[in-house]
Amino acid sequence: MTERGNERLQCQLRYLIKGIYTSRDSQQELTRELEDLLPNADAVTVLPVVQGYSVDLEIKDIAPFNRVSFEPYIADHVLADAVRIHCDSDEEVQIQLLKSRFF
Repeated sequence: MTERGNERLQCQLRYLIKGIYTSRDSQQELTRELEDLLPNADAVTVLPVVQGYSVDLEIKDIAPFNRVSFEPYIADHVLADAVRIHCDSDEEVQIQLLKSRFF
């Protein structure tokens, strides 16, 4: 399973995504896309902030990834692709990790 033998390695991640226009539709579409892309997510919360979104993810099992590879995969691929597909922007989109907790 994960790096702790047969135990599941869970995590909580919080990101700030800046440089995009927010709307109720894009918020809902982004939430649905992340839920589809992350089937091991217990919770996906997307909230609007000034020129962006705050995204909280609670993942119940990060397998087949480990601590080192999981977060960059989420930021560089999952979030970046979902934002590119569902959000409009006139500037460079910035994805910043605010919190990561593995347990």
